[in-house]
Amino acid sequence: MKKFKFTLGRMLDYKDQLLTEEKNKLAVVRKRQSDLEQRIDSLESESCRISEEMNRGQKKGIAVFQLVAFQAQRDNIRQQVGQLRQDLKLVLLEVQKQTSAVVLATQEVSKLEKLQEKQLEAYRKGVAKAEELFIEEFVSAKMIRESEEYLEGA
Repeated sequence: MKKFKFTLGRMLDYKDQLLTEEKNKLAVVRKRQSDLEQRIDSLESESCRISEEMNRGQKKGIAVFQLVAFQAQRDNIRQQVGQLRQDLKLVLLEVQKQTSAVVLATQEVSKLEKLQEKQLEAYRKGVAKAEELFIEEFVSAKMIRESEEYLEGA
């Protein structure tokens, strides 16, 4: 019997390739999410550092223009953090969308793999049946030969 070949093998390969591409896209989007979160954390740490420096300066008695400069830095950081949070919301939506795409692609690949497994099982049953028929024919032929030899000898 000929070797097993999945009838939708090329489709499975194509869908598997699409799944890999979707996973790569998801990895890129998650990297952007991580980068944004790190930038937000970094800016918030910088804001805390500036606030502490401003408080120490106030205790020592710094000039008003220095306080205004500290406040301007903190305001600038707040604006940057606000913009980054907006960007992060968009990226989180993109992550959600891409995760759905990966799930869908995974389901399609899984369906084809299950179909492949069913076809392989049917192929194996066919091979087993063919082998069984071959053995039956062999045994029948041997029994016929033996009975002919017995009859000729009698």
